[in-house]
Amino acid sequence: MIHQANYRIINEARRRIPDIAPEKFCINIDRYANAFNDGPTGAGWQKDRTKMQPDVFERKYEIDSFCYPIRLAYEYWKVTGDDSIFGEVWMKAIENILKTFHEQQRKVTAKAYHFTRVSDRAFDTIGWDGFGAPVKPVGLIASMFRPSDDATILPFLIPSNFMAVSSMNKAAEILKHVAEKDAAKKDAALKIAQDCSSLADEVHTALQKYAIYNHPKYGKIYAYEVDGFGNQLLIEMSVVNVDAASRKTEYGRPDAGDIGQFFFDSGEIIQPVID
Repeated sequence: MIHQANYRIINEARRRIPDIAPEKFCINIDRYANAFNDGPTGAGWQKDRTKMQPDVFERKYEIDSFCYPIRLAYEYWKVTGDDSIFGEVWMKAIENILKTFHEQQRKVTAKAYHFTRVSDRAFDTIGWDGFGAPVKPVGLIASMFRPSDDATILPFLIPSNFMAVSSMNKAAEILKHVAEKDAAKKDAALKIAQDCSSLADEVHTALQKYAIYNHPKYGKIYAYEVDGFGNQLLIEMSVVNVDAASRKTEYGRPDAGDIGQFFFDSGEIIQPVID
């Protein structure tokens, strides 16, 4: 199902598709940046203590920066039928997303990304020498910043991990389509698709094991942030029943990306209840 509110945006994108050039996939410039300049202008937060470059305006790593381009591309394809954007550069972008997500599962190192900023605002920089709070590698993906650009307290940001599951499944579906249509890309596309699906399954399983908190009043709910060691951050918020609020999926639950949206709906954080 395609959200009706996105039709106008997608149709406008279709009208202007010549301007949406494949070389503009910014993730291929810097996998950890969240904002880019229109060329190597050197504008932005160049004094931040991270690996800045002239093309990058800001380098706050957050999971949702990877998810929204995939979701837009997926809905654009579903609405228009236009698959011309899924070429070599797009496949390279998905590989870069996968590489980053795997790094931020923290199974090998916690030092793939570093960020500090001189600021009087605690949520504008990252503690623990710029690497974030320690986590136990349990399959979840660390996000150093929230979609609000505020730093996370516990790195496993749960709504963004749900969005990652949804986006990886959408990417896998696109790549399987590419494999069917283009024999030259078949092997590479199927390999990347398998990686996307495997990662989605791993994160989904970890969410069910480590993201759930048994609330004394509301029962089982998803925490907002966790670290895999057992620490969980809960935020006082409205409560909705997920099953009543969204459609079912192959997991027997709402679309994972929609669960992420419930947390951030209209700027008000909403905590799903698990029945």
